[in-house]
Amino acid sequence: MSIRLLTLCIALLVASPESDYSNVKLFCKDLPVEQVKCGGDDLDKQFSRSTEAYEICDEKTQAPCCRKNRTILVECKPKKDVVCIGEGASVPEKWDGTEVAYHRELPCRYVTGYDYRTALILSVFMGMFGIDRFYLGYYAIGLLKFCTFGFFLLGQLVDIILIATQTVGPADGSDYLISQYGPILSKVGMENHTFYQYGSYYYKQQFLTHDEH
Repeated sequence: MSIRLLTLCIALLVASPESDYSNVKLFCKDLPVEQVKCGGDDLDKQFSRSTEAYEICDEKTQAPCCRKNRTILVECKPKKDVVCIGEGASVPEKWDGTEVAYHRELPCRYVTGYDYRTALILSVFMGMFGIDRFYLGYYAIGLLKFCTFGFFLLGQLVDIILIATQTVGPADGSDYLISQYGPILSKVGMENHTFYQYGSYYYKQQFLTHDEH
């Protein structure tokens, strides 16, 4: 009788909800932000010393890679005792807070070494000779400015405004190299799904497409 009772207890323990997560269908990438940590605390800095990036571009500074699509791939770790299905897995598991479950793309600035202050100074003082355009990689326009004395100084004035407002950037499509608290300008646009904030509430504005008119 005691052997049967012991066997029954073991079977109940194995089948208990605490050890069986087969009914969990939640993927780790769908976890709310309060249950997962992605990347380091300083990933908002352009050249942070985060060691939690999936790829490292600079071994000396441990700077994470910002790719041409202006995203950085970082490691995401669910918090302790969270149960979910990890990247490349088909069954859920319980995480301890230190294991990487999946990778997520976060926005970043893609820079290749073109300094914003240098470009602006060259445009102000040497723009009539096209040096600013040569520096940014626009060699044909730079040559035209050199031959026409900055399009008779009118082109120099236009380029000063375009570079100062960051409308014209490097020819390779990268962003300017600007310090963490420098004058970074962000372009704001609208898509088919735009969220407006009024006070402490968010309202979703659905813009109609041409097919819906």
